[in-house]
Amino acid sequence: MKRIDNFNEINNALIKIKNYKKKLITNFYPNREKNDIWISKGNFYIIDKGEVVYFINKKARHCTLFFIASSNEELSKSLPNLIVEFQDEILILDIVQREETSELLDIFYNHSFYYYTSLVRMNRLSGGKDFLLDQPEGIKEASSSHLVSIQNLFNTFFDEKAEQLPERDELIRWIENKNILVYEENNALGGFLIYEIIGNTLYLRYWFVHPDFREKKIGSKLFNFFESKGKDTNRHIFWVIKSNENAIKRYKHYGFVEEKMYNFILSNKMISYE
Repeated sequence: MKRIDNFNEINNALIKIKNYKKKLITNFYPNREKNDIWISKGNFYIIDKGEVVYFINKKARHCTLFFIASSNEELSKSLPNLIVEFQDEILILDIVQREETSELLDIFYNHSFYYYTSLVRMNRLSGGKDFLLDQPEGIKEASSSHLVSIQNLFNTFFDEKAEQLPERDELIRWIENKNILVYEENNALGGFLIYEIIGNTLYLRYWFVHPDFREKKIGSKLFNFFESKGKDTNRHIFWVIKSNENAIKRYKHYGFVEEKMYNFILSNKMISYE
């Protein structure tokens, strides 16, 4: 395992696997901005196993696993050695696909990986339901003064295995780009919503209301104001835990529908999702 020093090493690994000219299999889609953060922290590693390259992002309590393989067959052959190398670590990986079953999932299940949870993508086309255009009382764009409070809420209430918690530098960038809405009352942060607009698509990244502030319709105010931010986009999308039936029902009320797009979270340890 080698620590990655620069983004070019990622590109070179991708080119190497593509040059085998087989059916490339991967769960890793390089993002320079995000990957450079991991590299700068010294937490991003590469493991070269011939026709399969693994990437490891080391976190405090687990490691996130990515792979680029020339084929399912090569991936299946290389996994046993990887599992031995990380038998004392918790590995978490996610696989995004359009089917609820696949040969790729079976490869990991057959090599001592376990289902942890899964997410489904939901979308809403522009038009239809009307949303607030005026800024609701108590809701505003986040500033640097909110950074620590937002981090604390992530660390306390979110599942780092399933929800890919953002790095501090990512939060700073979102604050600078005015992509975080917060609800504040008596200097207490009652909730936040993080979004991005990419092209003609509005992406909901994270949405949270503190338990002490629920039943005040803060979540709906954040959500409606978020929707108004994307009033000129064509499509609004986000991911939700597939077993969260109450949340899915609520989103459908807003005009969203489930897509045939799933994100399966797997682990090399049997861990119960709560």
